[in-house]
Amino acid sequence: MQKRKVLVVGLGISGIAICEALLKEPQTEVTATDSKPLQHLELSDKAFKRLSEAGCRFVLGSNDVGNVDEFDEIIVSPGVPLDIPLLNEARKRGVPIVGELEWAWRRINMPVIAVTGTNGKTTTTELIGAVMKLWGKRAFVGGNIGVPLTQAVITHDLWEIAVLEVSSFQLDTADSFAPDIFVVLNITEDHLDRYPSFEAYATSKMSPILRQRKGQWAIINGDDETIVRIAREFISRGEVEEDRLLFWSRHNPTAHGFINGDFLSLRIGSNHGTGITLANDRLKGNHNRENMAAAALACLAFGVPPSVIEEAFKNFSPGHHRIEWVDRVNGVDFYDDSKATNVDAVVRALECFEGRKVWLLLGGRDKGGSYERLLKEARERCRGICLFGEARHRILEAIRNFEPDSSIEIMEGEDLEEAFAAAAKRAKPGEVVLLSPACSSFDQYRSYAERGDHFKQLVKRWKILNN
Repeated sequence: MQKRKVLVVGLGISGIAICEALLKEPQTEVTATDSKPLQHLELSDKAFKRLSEAGCRFVLGSNDVGNVDEFDEIIVSPGVPLDIPLLNEARKRGVPIVGELEWAWRRINMPVIAVTGTNGKTTTTELIGAVMKLWGKRAFVGGNIGVPLTQAVITHDLWEIAVLEVSSFQLDTADSFAPDIFVVLNITEDHLDRYPSFEAYATSKMSPILRQRKGQWAIINGDDETIVRIAREFISRGEVEEDRLLFWSRHNPTAHGFINGDFLSLRIGSNHGTGITLANDRLKGNHNRENMAAAALACLAFGVPPSVIEEAFKNFSPGHHRIEWVDRVNGVDFYDDSKATNVDAVVRALECFEGRKVWLLLGGRDKGGSYERLLKEARERCRGICLFGEARHRILEAIRNFEPDSSIEIMEGEDLEEAFAAAAKRAKPGEVVLLSPACSSFDQYRSYAERGDHFKQLVKRWKILNN
């Protein structure tokens, strides 16, 4: 048999997993490339040696892989821009290009629940995963959440259902991806440094609904104008059957899931007229009530009893870096919301501190959106904004244009440490210091988690200095 030659572009977590899976396939020759040199990759020396010994060829520090015609397929990792010269040349030559999500999706044989949205994806995915596990299902919980779907391909015998967080970057290269249940939480400005327009970003988020078949469900936010508009366009063009769409709302009592305070009223199948409690002190804010409502509808559509959903929600603990209380120092509460990498996420975080003044740490790498909505919220809730990182100059300009005579104290720092010191010194008892940056972390950190961990270290150091 002639060997099949595959090129893997991007050696993050997803790319490494793809290489490992491909090397298990007979008669497959694997080449992996990344524009970063080895020392700047998450690929450990041990993993590099293991893949090399298994036969993987590496091209690192550039994407100069030679003649792209020699490859039968190119598999691209989610973080790789789709307009790099290598991929442009491959398209001209007719070489098939697929994303990691699409590649793995074609190889699994189990039901899939997928969650997308600008914000709330991780929490909602983990909520659904917790419900499935309590129900007794062997659930693979991953995707964009940190464990790529390819790992489920490698360990396929372990799982009964896949619960996936999916990003727009993954969906851009997933042409046939059609999960059994697809959840769209919200769509607000994000990643406009990568997309030509907000409409292109929104269309990417909604695209799997067009590929779903009868018996598959789309769970959507009935209060999100963009989602509702696009869904109506799908229906009016005859591309989607309306009875496949289930929606939740905080304002419309006729929704399939109506959020009334801490109670979710249900109008779906045999659960019509019943409901479940959404109370959980560890999940702050209305946005988390929405996440729970979306997760509940997805689980109900899959056949999970309401009692199991309610029990799983009651005992659920969210992950780190999401409006996570760190400590109290001299009466000031410090919260890590490093995962808030866009404006909408910061607005939702600020809403959680009703009646308290906030010192907001804002900055990182700018993503091209407007800061106006955030600044409107900050006007009501913040006593100070401390800017840091690459984006600080653009945010400062936005503040001056929005409100030249702002009563909010504005400070700048080169990095998070300087911004933190400025806020911590000025914050008074009863106030909040909140890291909720509205920007990506990649100007100074490898991830939002590394940025959040640094914030926690700064809080710990501040507590020692003030004891």
